[in-house]
Amino acid sequence: MEIKLSKWQTNVWDDSSRYQVINCGRRAGKSTLVAVKMTEFALTNPKADVWYIAPTYKQAKQIMWLMLGDVVPQRAIDKKNETELTIVLKNQSRISLKGADNPDSLRGVKIDLCIFDECAFIDKWESVWKVIRPTLVDNQAKTMFISTPNGFNHFKDMAENSKFSYHHYTSYDNPYLEKDELDLMKTEMDEDSFAQEVMGEFRKMSGLIYKEFNRDIHMVDIPTLDFNWTFTRSLDFGFAHKTALGYFAINSDGTEIYMYDGLYQSGLVESQIADVVKTKDAGKIITNPVADCAQPMSIEQLKEYGVFFNPVEKGIDSVKNGIVKVAELLKVRKDTGKPTLMFNKNLTWVADEFETYRWTENKSADGVIKEVPYKVRDDAMDMISYFARSYRKEEPSYKVPERTPSDSIIGI
Repeated sequence: MEIKLSKWQTNVWDDSSRYQVINCGRRAGKSTLVAVKMTEFALTNPKADVWYIAPTYKQAKQIMWLMLGDVVPQRAIDKKNETELTIVLKNQSRISLKGADNPDSLRGVKIDLCIFDECAFIDKWESVWKVIRPTLVDNQAKTMFISTPNGFNHFKDMAENSKFSYHHYTSYDNPYLEKDELDLMKTEMDEDSFAQEVMGEFRKMSGLIYKEFNRDIHMVDIPTLDFNWTFTRSLDFGFAHKTALGYFAINSDGTEIYMYDGLYQSGLVESQIADVVKTKDAGKIITNPVADCAQPMSIEQLKEYGVFFNPVEKGIDSVKNGIVKVAELLKVRKDTGKPTLMFNKNLTWVADEFETYRWTENKSADGVIKEVPYKVRDDAMDMISYFARSYRKEEPSYKVPERTPSDSIIGI
């Protein structure tokens, strides 16, 4: 099968950089480039291990398996395994297709060429990269991160990383697509969707839950907080995913609320969370702290360590009610000219979640389709929702004593 690369594909092919971030609009020809690249590398490097990683095993098979069957010369193939999605060549090189939905399954031998396709849509990116990175060390493997954008997430961070070589091409850069058809799509799609899907621009995703959030408005410098403010905290437990802890200060009339401090970290057990809380509580009077009522054992464990949280009250439609309350706090007030709820601009993880937290469709057993929050990277969103559903001004719950500088703390 003879394949002629387009101008943009040739530009990427000729780039010798070890790390390449390739941002392309839909149907720009990225999968064709990947198939050819893997095949050429495997043919010219005996005993090489080439990995292709898509968001899921199913996508890896749908996107790449048939294409490789057309691109890899049959005479060069020793054996194929469609169950494991591997092709072994006669020169003992191996091309393997993988899904990123189970990061631990990616542990294995050294990799000589690694390609992440639809990288922006890999949900557990941090876990995946943590597993894959050590396998690239032996041969300083060339790695390609290729995708259409998916809002403001890890792929956008890669595109802005000066250590990576960055390529950006639109669907119009594919000479085999009809320009008139793309122009027609522009009239049929909303502006943000067309910009992202066709032009490869980073936009806030359609279906965002908190359209009120604006990083320039809600991420601020925190004013001086004194005894006139009411202080509270909210906690969403995590271990494999993030533990999200937020500290909130409320002014005397409730017109300004600042999330001034917090913690966002995976792999924490209750004793570590308690140590952080005690340190961050120091000198503050804490009122009505709340945590996820779905974790009663963890709440009790924290109590044994001297840290208290009330289980947040959940009722009918509690998730939706929480979203409504947070959205109300995010609106710009007429009396102050700024939102009620604002966030320390150094807590960038809060903004990252707001800008990717979106609706998805969920089909119940009886066939009813409902819009529900997409349960990925939502730990901070849950924690902020607990606060919004629970905060009220009341008499102080307790005051935590000052801690000395020698006391341990896990950073923000």
